[in-house]
Amino acid sequence: MESGEQKWIGVIKEKLTGLRYGQILLTVHEGRIVQIERTEKTRLEPSSTRTQPTRED
Repeated sequence: MESGEQKWIGVIKEKLTGLRYGQILLTVHEGRIVQIERTEKTRLEPSSTRTQPTRED
């Protein structure tokens, strides 16, 4: 493996670190990686104690 390829593998590993929800997008030109994008989503967990709407007549 070439040193340039090892560099990209290191960058990809770094982008994956700590990613829980999201995506890693690799852009390839002429068979070579030229760009890496990381999109991270933040998901809010639903509250375990929900208040039910009440109706008063």
